Amino acid sequence: MAHLGADVAAFVDGQLSVATMQDAEAHLESCDECRKAVRQQRMVKSRMSTVAAPEPPAALLASLAGLACAPPARDGWWSRLRRSTFFRAGFVLAGASFAVVVAAYAVGGADHRIGDQVSPPMDRYVTDFHGGTTVQAGNVISESTMSDLGGAGWPCHVTLAGSLRRTAASYTDHDEVVALTYSDGIAKLNLYEQSGALDREGLDGFRMARMGGSQVWVRDGDPMLVTWDDEGVVYTIVTDARRDRVARAVAELPKGAYDEGPVDRIGDGLTRMTAWADAA
Repeated sequence: MAHLGADVAAFVDGQLSVATMQDAEAHLESCDECRKAVRQQRMVKSRMSTVAAPEPPAALLASLAGLACAPPARDGWWSRLRRSTFFRAGFVLAGASFAVVVAAYAVGGADHRIGDQVSPPMDRYVTDFHGGTTVQAGNVISESTMSDLGGAGWPCHVTLAGSLRRTAASYTDHDEVVALTYSDGIAKLNLYEQSGALDREGLDGFRMARMGGSQVWVRDGDPMLVTWDDEGVVYTIVTDARRDRVARAVAELPKGAYDEGPVDRIGDGLTRMTAWADAA
C-alpha cells in the first residue's frame, strides 16, 4: 500500500472502509513516516476537541428568562409616573442590567476548565529530567510538525525566558503528551503539554502560588516542578532554572486562572456570555 497521504485524517476518524483500514494498519507497522503523520493528526484532533465554546449554565438561562417586569401600579401621581413608558423602560433596563451584572459575576467565578482530569506523572518527569529515559527515534517531533502543533494550540516556542532555546521535542505517554526540552547551556527546563484539566486533588507536596501572571502549583526542590492548566491543556515544567526565569517562562505560556477581583470577574463573565450569544 502507498503512503496514507490525504487519507490520514479519515483513518484517524475511522471513516475508511474496513478493507482500507486493515491495509492502512498493516502499512503503519512498517512506515515510520505515516506513523508520525497519524500521531500528529491525533494530537491535533485531541487539542481541537477541547476548544469548543462551553454551553451556558441552565440555571443562568432560567434566571435571565424570568427577569421581572415593572412592579404593579399604585394610586396617585407616583402610580401614574410609574405607568409612564419612560419610567417603565428605565426601570426594566436597570433591573435587567443588574441581573446581567449578577449573572456575569457568577459565570466569571465558575470553574470552566475543559477536559478530563489528568495527573501528570511528576516523579517520572523528574527522572526524565536527570536523564533517566531515552527518547526513541520514532517519537522525535520534526520542526515542520512543531509548526503544525503550534497552529493547533500546542505552544512549542523556539525560546523561553529569553535565552532558553528548544533543544529537543518528542511524544511520550503513548503519544498523548508533547515533551519539550529547553536549555541555555547552564539551566535546563523540560515542558510537558497534555490534553485535559489538572487534577488538583492529586498534587501532594505542591502549593498554590501566583507566578508569571498565572495561578500555578509549585513543588520546590532540585528540580522545581510547576504545573497548571488552561483551555483544555495541562502544562508541567521541570527545571533547575532560577525562580525569576521560571516565572518568565510561565508568563510566555497560556495563562492559568487565578482569583480575580470583582471587576475582573464580571468582565470575564461578560466575555463568556458574549461568546455564548455569538455561538447561538
